[in-house]
Amino acid sequence: MIYEPYYTIEFSAAACYFEILINDIPVISMETTGQVSTNIPINYAIYKSGEQLITATIKAISGQQDLNSEAALRFNVRLMDVANNEFKHVNDFAETIFEKVGKDQKTPSLTIASAFVAEIPYTLTKWNDGENLNDVEKLGEKLIAQYNNLAELLESEKYSEFIDKIKTRERNMATSMYLSASESKDRIDSLIEEAKNGFKVMPLPADTTLKFYGYGKLVTLKKSNGEPAFYLFNKETKEELMLEQMFYVPKGKTELEII
Repeated sequence: MIYEPYYTIEFSAAACYFEILINDIPVISMETTGQVSTNIPINYAIYKSGEQLITATIKAISGQQDLNSEAALRFNVRLMDVANNEFKHVNDFAETIFEKVGKDQKTPSLTIASAFVAEIPYTLTKWNDGENLNDVEKLGEKLIAQYNNLAELLESEKYSEFIDKIKTRERNMATSMYLSASESKDRIDSLIEEAKNGFKVMPLPADTTLKFYGYGKLVTLKKSNGEPAFYLFNKETKEELMLEQMFYVPKGKTELEII
């Protein structure tokens, strides 16, 4: 019996912008002109046991209209049991591989879908219980107002109010990742420390657009290159700290909340 199933997705990509979604929740999006490979946790995108849908897309890198002939993406889901703070390998699911684009083939993007079956012991606050965002009036204005409020809270050092805004997201993350109370607190404290030590909220970029996920029940703001539009910057170290926040409208409510 697996007491604390811990799902990750292992991937390798080259010469493309790529995005991988689990149940229409983005777990990784990145542009690489060379090669990149790693393994990342995905439990937070699994909200119920059963079949989980993976959708992956590769696109031409910035400045190009079509996919490079070297564009590549391959990935597979892995299952570990992390009970008692041990990482025990349990299973690897089938690998998915994009076919290479021919040198004479002109296409700006490719998409592929696959699935795997997961069993989870936890319960999350579910985004799919929210309202359809197409029914929300002035959604763009409301979303920008939410981002401006987050920025104001950080800039005015109202950290307890900022933490209250992200509490549902952090509770979901702690639950799905089996974090202890102290580990969950450390996650939040680390972010606040960055804000206190030189990281400042940057204005939303001019190329900011609304991006919908969760089959139309989640929304966020993104740059044109797929990065979160809400980010902090440290002028001394030249480092960026990107804060991707997903918003939804809980059933029966009218205002956006972070989840």
